[in-house]
Amino acid sequence: MNEETKKEAEVEEHVHGPGCNHSHDIKPVVRATPKLGRNDPCSCGSEKKFKKCCGK
Repeated sequence: MNEETKKEAEVEEHVHGPGCNHSHDIKPVVRATPKLGRNDPCSCGSEKKFKKCCGK
């Protein structure tokens, strides 16, 4: 096997999960606005609860 084929084989065999012990460059998601709860007023302006309006 040449060097490139070995790298491809390593990528295919790698499984992410509890045993994954190397670092990833993944950044957490940051919301611009706070998350709406089910019982909060809907953001569309209908004055209904989110769960009864756009949350269906």
